[in-house]
Amino acid sequence: MTGGARRVGRAIVEALAAAGARPIVHHHESADEARELAARLGGVALGADLASAEGARALAEAVLALEGELAVVVNSASRLERRRFEESDDALWQRSLELTLLAPVRLTRALAPRLRAAPGGALVVNILDLAAEQPWPGHAHHAAAKAGLAMLTRSLALELAHAIRVCAVTPGLVAPTDDPAWARLALRVPLGRAGSPADVGAAVRYLCEADYLTGCVITVDGGLGLR
Repeated sequence: MTGGARRVGRAIVEALAAAGARPIVHHHESADEARELAARLGGVALGADLASAEGARALAEAVLALEGELAVVVNSASRLERRRFEESDDALWQRSLELTLLAPVRLTRALAPRLRAAPGGALVVNILDLAAEQPWPGHAHHAAAKAGLAMLTRSLALELAHAIRVCAVTPGLVAPTDDPAWARLALRVPLGRAGSPADVGAAVRYLCEADYLTGCVITVDGGLGLR
């Protein structure tokens, strides 16, 4: 589980642990939170900067060095940085693409042989967001990376079928912030309320149990995307 120490990632880890998984909690800057969570759930915390090929390689090697079955990989690590397109630079675009798109590519490719060996079949879940389908002002770099991850999900679902299922989950307003815009958006949710990180965790757990699903995207947004 990449980006598993806080917020949505943490809720996914807790949901899978409740289903019997022994979690591997990846972190970058949130080491203390990742270690506490892993210790509480009987798992392992591993640190790596996934915004580089070296970091992704190191994480994959650390995972492969662990004993036990590897059946589920959740690619959740991401960073949301707002910047107008004309003020953006190559470094921002490279950072967004490396972390949001290339890290899942590198990890899934490196872990695929171990996933294929899982006796009950394996699953990769990519965490998207509504930016994959809707343009957000000031987030062209992030939207492009998430849209690429959405297509990667579909492509790998087809290419890795029979051995590895590949799906995605798109959260909506599930992680409250102090930004006034968040409260205004919550008022527009058709179901009349914001969600919670636990809603995303439940969706990922469902994908683990629904073994006739691949290539699909579950949108957990209370209908906000319909607006």
